[in-house]
Amino acid sequence: MKKIFFSVIIFIVFNGCNSHNTSATSAASIDSTAITEIKKDSFFPVTSFIKGQMILLDSLPVTPLHTITIDHKTDSIWMKKAELTASLSNFLSPEIKETNLISFFKETSFNDQTLNSITMTYDPVMVIPDSISLRHWDIYINPETGNITKVYLVKQLKNKDGLITQQLTWKTNKWAMITTLLNMPNDSTKILKEEKIIWNFTE
Repeated sequence: MKKIFFSVIIFIVFNGCNSHNTSATSAASIDSTAITEIKKDSFFPVTSFIKGQMILLDSLPVTPLHTITIDHKTDSIWMKKAELTASLSNFLSPEIKETNLISFFKETSFNDQTLNSITMTYDPVMVIPDSISLRHWDIYINPETGNITKVYLVKQLKNKDGLITQQLTWKTNKWAMITTLLNMPNDSTKILKEEKIIWNFTE
């Protein structure tokens, strides 16, 4: 019941955010090869969605499994739910709200019929200031239900080793994966660590 309620809320919020934009609401009818760049006055609040998923997870009678892979060696531990926020803290800031990033990013949408998914893609429209580590994000939507099925975020951070790229893939109601990459001088990347937090074991 809680899952159904949450899905309905997300559906209502998403449609509310896009009801003023006919290009977005008609995205389900876009051909799989068509791409539409949309100038919007609001984005979907992705950070609120992820926080809502975390609240929902906290209410479930399940202990998440945390797998960590470094240099092709994988270790697994059962994770306390309170530790989830710490693991995801880098992706909760800066917040993706309705209007705070509109001047820095543009939205592109297309209907990928092979995946049965409407994809909303967000890329920079200018050089992003150092204060904003976010570089890209995608939202995947089931065109039949309007529910978000997956969120993908990319951030870039500087540390003593150089430029670090972190990727978060959040599969709605199922799992989250964090991939940490080191950007090499020759423009290649090295995987430093892969983490996966699973709370739905039906897959």
